[in-house]
Amino acid sequence: MAPVVTTAPDDFVLRDVRKDAAQYLDCQVPNVHVAMGPWAGSEGNVTAYGCGRQVNYYLRCITNHQCSLTATD
Repeated sequence: MAPVVTTAPDDFVLRDVRKDAAQYLDCQVPNVHVAMGPWAGSEGNVTAYGCGRQVNYYLRCITNHQCSLTATD
């Protein structure tokens, strides 16, 4: 049985992830893309990639517009 997604990050949160990842990727924000990874309930993984590199984040969301993010690499 697949986990149920109750709260997923919206576009504003993903924009913040791209902005944070740009500094780790040595990349400009428009060149950074994100992909949702495993997600359960209101927390999960997001991968940001661009300019030949990638960084993984763990997000915990209170609402779809309010998430804390932690770089895991």
